[in-house]
Amino acid sequence: MIIDNIEIKGVTCDSRKVKKGYAFVALKGEESDGNNFIDKAIENGASIIFTENRIPKEVMVKQVEDARKTLAELCNAFYDFPSEKLKIIGVTGTNGKTTTTHLIYQMLRDYGISTGLIGTLNIKINEKEYESQLTTPDAEVTYSYLHKMHQEGVEVVVMEVSSHGLKSHRVHGIEFDIAIHTNVEKDHLNFHKTVEDYIASKKKLFANLASGKFAIMNLDDENALKLLDNNKPIVVITYGLRARSTITASSIDTDFNTSFTYCLQRGITTLSGVEIEAFEYPINLNLLGKHNIYNTLAAVTCGLLLDVPIQRLAKSLRNFIAVPRRMEIIHKGEYTIIDDFCHNPASYETVFESIQSMQYRNLHIVNAIRGNRGIEVNYEIAEALRQWHPILKPKSLILTSSSEFVGEQDKVKRRERDIFIEVLSRDNISFMYEEELTKSLEAVIDRLEKDDILLLLGAQGMDPAAEIFLKMMESLSRLPYIEATHYNNREISRH
Repeated sequence: MIIDNIEIKGVTCDSRKVKKGYAFVALKGEESDGNNFIDKAIENGASIIFTENRIPKEVMVKQVEDARKTLAELCNAFYDFPSEKLKIIGVTGTNGKTTTTHLIYQMLRDYGISTGLIGTLNIKINEKEYESQLTTPDAEVTYSYLHKMHQEGVEVVVMEVSSHGLKSHRVHGIEFDIAIHTNVEKDHLNFHKTVEDYIASKKKLFANLASGKFAIMNLDDENALKLLDNNKPIVVITYGLRARSTITASSIDTDFNTSFTYCLQRGITTLSGVEIEAFEYPINLNLLGKHNIYNTLAAVTCGLLLDVPIQRLAKSLRNFIAVPRRMEIIHKGEYTIIDDFCHNPASYETVFESIQSMQYRNLHIVNAIRGNRGIEVNYEIAEALRQWHPILKPKSLILTSSSEFVGEQDKVKRRERDIFIEVLSRDNISFMYEEELTKSLEAVIDRLEKDDILLLLGAQGMDPAAEIFLKMMESLSRLPYIEATHYNNREISRH
């Protein structure tokens, strides 16, 4: 890539990665300012600097209006516009992004399509996995992986697209073929400040779709149509459990697995121009909860648009293993242990609705308080627990700060803990508080009886819980009762 007669050998926003001939883009972050590292970038060999500031330096400096957008545009050009050579699927929403992208990825792979995945848990190029730091990586990482995927013969890439990623221009310039909306609930207000800004950020995914591209929208979500305001003439396909959706579900049965009939109520035309007439087809899943019906409706619809036959999609779904920490059954035997990455009030509501439809004797809950996310979100999560308590009647409720595992970024502040306790105490709800996650798990393990359910709930603070708990069970010689135990899609033990 040549800029003003200067050959650019790399693009980065990290001064430590700069080599001779690189372009360095100075980004202002929440905690640090890349402008403070311009001298270091020059020392490391930067040939050109892009910054929002006006500064004189011994190398070429270009002042830009938006450094983040500039970074995306430079990376897109440096990697020769990779999204133009791939089919790109973007999935956005408060909840359901990870499961929906993994469903799509697995169905396409099972059909023999070379597929890439970029998301919260990892980055995949077919069967190769790479570590992921963010739900939607910064533009530098994203474009480098899109380029790598194209080089390795990938045909379709499915991406989680977060509101952070959209607002920060991490996916700026990517040409999406299909955009999927799962839902929009109140979340991430520590970053967006207002619900309006949160919705406006998610709207960017659909506003940037080219004419004739596809939007798959959850019509049951009241915010769905707000995401389509003033859009270009794109093709909108709706899904949901209401009769007016293009795609809906009937004959629903949920317990420890899920079955329903996928109903395409009006014909659709695929990305390649093939017409599909209305039909119905039975779907069986080893996934829990009504929310996974929504995720599956969106994923199957995406598969159809990519010309995968419904029979092959349904076959793939029967073998799909739950995504780690998304209503994941980590143990099923005398009793059942379910692990979920609950991180906002809506995700707690989803879990509790799913549990309400299941058969069990007693319910036990260990919940990790959400650390360093503010009083408001913890107040609302505690409210969800308080309101569902008389409905689900848990025999045990244990709160933890997971202090021995979380770093400063996720450390529970005193006021966050106190607001949780205040809300639950308002109705004289019986609960226990343990500072350490390990102690909270030790407190519940001996209370479990035949046909009980234990819920391990919470975001980062609950991440190590499944592995810790399974080791506790093994040390107590309780694992021989296991029918199946999985963690992070790796079999831990089978007896």
